[in-house]
Amino acid sequence: MKQDIGAGGLEEGSRLAKIVFSLSTIAIFTKIFGFAEKLVIAGFFGTKAKADVYFGATTIMLSIVWFVRELMYPSLLPVFADALSKPPSAPRSLFRKAFVSAAVFLGICSLVLGLLPGVVTTVLLPGFSNEKRLVTANLLRMLAPATLMLGLGMVTYTTLNARRKFLKAAFPEALLKLFVTVGLIALLPVLGIYSFGLVLGVGSLAYLIAHLYFIPESRFMLVRGDPDDGGPFKRVLLLMGPLVVGVVFSHISGLIDNLLASKLPGGHLSYLNYAKKLIDAILLIGPVALVTVVYSQLSHLASANERQKLRNLVIKTFRLLMYLTVPIACMLVVLRQPIIRCLFQRGQFDVDSTLGTSGAFMVYALGLSTLSLETLLVHSFFSLSDTKTPVKFGVLCVFLDIGLAIALLKPLGYYGIAGALVLSKTVKIVILSAILHKRLEGLFDRSIMAFGAKLIVIGCAVWSVLKLLVAVENSDSFLQTAVFDVILPGIGALAAFVLCSYALRIEEFKAMVSLVRYRKAAVKALYEETK
Repeated sequence: MKQDIGAGGLEEGSRLAKIVFSLSTIAIFTKIFGFAEKLVIAGFFGTKAKADVYFGATTIMLSIVWFVRELMYPSLLPVFADALSKPPSAPRSLFRKAFVSAAVFLGICSLVLGLLPGVVTTVLLPGFSNEKRLVTANLLRMLAPATLMLGLGMVTYTTLNARRKFLKAAFPEALLKLFVTVGLIALLPVLGIYSFGLVLGVGSLAYLIAHLYFIPESRFMLVRGDPDDGGPFKRVLLLMGPLVVGVVFSHISGLIDNLLASKLPGGHLSYLNYAKKLIDAILLIGPVALVTVVYSQLSHLASANERQKLRNLVIKTFRLLMYLTVPIACMLVVLRQPIIRCLFQRGQFDVDSTLGTSGAFMVYALGLSTLSLETLLVHSFFSLSDTKTPVKFGVLCVFLDIGLAIALLKPLGYYGIAGALVLSKTVKIVILSAILHKRLEGLFDRSIMAFGAKLIVIGCAVWSVLKLLVAVENSDSFLQTAVFDVILPGIGALAAFVLCSYALRIEEFKAMVSLVRYRKAAVKALYEETK
């Protein structure tokens, strides 16, 4: 089949590449600031009781916030993108109804957190001692306003992405993270752990206001629309319906992980959360930034019934994610202890904290490719207006995750909780890949097997170089650890990665090299379109 790309497709691909790089840059700063928040918590509390309180309370709050996002993003985005091609009253009415509906739900959740924080803590973190339970309840009460604001921010975030205003959606989050970090540094010595609730509440309000400023439809929030213009919102609800079960179970899985970890010795819950936050940071900088842009483009291609272009974009993105995450996973696993030591080991975060966190980090790092591909595959189904398939198998894998976590808790402790997540997610992407392959009529051909074999060679080469270069003895010096245990082995791994990619003639490598020299040539290699 002849492959080519027109000038319009090339310009569109170039625009997408620029946006991905800009988003990645913002994501890097967002995660640097967000990670600085974790460094501040680690310095003040290590993996002791207050750190468990921080992670326990924030997990509960963020479960509500991400529940809203995971419902709104796949259901509201494609419908709102379609509404933009209609008269202005259509997107205005849709935004108003989505925003108000989310406000009602979040208002109820915030009231529960504000009025019954003790009950919530007892139910979701039963392993906490009385003192930890009391502090967690007080912090949850303070986080109630932030829950409302951040949840509504997920509606505005989705709307801005539907308008392809990706940078305006992402930039306020980076500022929020910076504000929270600076606020914690200033107020933790005075207010202790409760300063987090105060700072996040103020910052989340500013975050929401910034988003609303960039959304033209927000000016018409108080203008009632035509009673008969509810068609688009009904479509949102229809798409959202199957998602509710899947998203609920997804967050139940995370809450049960914390519930199980709360029954382990003190600090184990913090081990899991420090490690997971670091993996999440890596995912956000690369895979999530890429899929954020790709999903919007997939939705528009699906709406235009451009199936061939959609298929090409999915497989190119799939290969790129695999190509980047396999060697990175190798590096993270081998260098896990020096990485954790460099990032966290100071103040109350001692050697035991480093060892415990690096163990959980190793397990999550092994699933880096799995976690990256899950985002792409799920959103590929969403772009096809199919929310049932990923939800159905997502629920089954949540049951698998919970069952494995319970079964592995006693013999493996927190390793079992982390391992259960990785194993269940792996099962999920295998199933979704097989279904999507059939749905898109041969998404994966024989070339994917050759590509996989080349990735194994690259992974083995990177692993071998890292094992040769990594220092045997641990050092207490930050500079020595950073240089000799992280940077130099990392440079060696990068050299092995580049040489193997060149020798094996990896298409993605040639595209990335071209990207440095000729941006449009790289885009052509990454986003070929079939006439």
